[in-house]
Amino acid sequence: MHENLKKMAKLKERFTKWKENRSIWQKVGDILFWVLIILFLIPGPRKTILTGLHRVVLNVKAPRVMNEEKQQMLTDLDYNWLLAWAENEPFYFSNFRDEVVFINFWATWCPPCVAEMPEIQSLYQKWGDKVAFMLVTSEDPAVVNAFMEKNNYRMPVFYMAGVQAPKALSFRGYPTTFIISKEGRVVSRKTGAANWDSKATEKIFQELLK
Repeated sequence: MHENLKKMAKLKERFTKWKENRSIWQKVGDILFWVLIILFLIPGPRKTILTGLHRVVLNVKAPRVMNEEKQQMLTDLDYNWLLAWAENEPFYFSNFRDEVVFINFWATWCPPCVAEMPEIQSLYQKWGDKVAFMLVTSEDPAVVNAFMEKNNYRMPVFYMAGVQAPKALSFRGYPTTFIISKEGRVVSRKTGAANWDSKATEKIFQELLK
């Protein structure tokens, strides 16, 4: 009991010093900091906060074309990559051979993936008739469909269904995005959220569609 009283007295003393020695703006900053810390510990708010932060950051992250020596060429075996489409129908990547392809590996539980989705949707609306778009995931189709419907996204989604991506399209984290030329060359690779609905992407597409 005595120890508890001593601890309470020390806490009161620290609070008094904090109140007397900090300006009003410093106090506000301290309170906001601790509120954020608490929210980060709770799964729901944490995802919302992280998504918002990624939306701010992605505006300064534009895609770019890799140096030619780093660009990989897809093989016939790579184009035989088998995925699943709506209603669990099989889909061969070779259907998009000789086309410019935008491939985004993502997940609904991934904050940076969710953050860049509006950018990709806007890009798809502008270029979907000229460029093949592929949102590729390993999640349950029911979860993905619910997410897409809730946010009114209309990009085509493909499911890896336990099959790994070709080596040239291998990745370590979500989101990872590839842009592929008509000739099958991986010209751009971006890990993390990016400003896809940008002049940088538009320039890449224009060059590849010539």
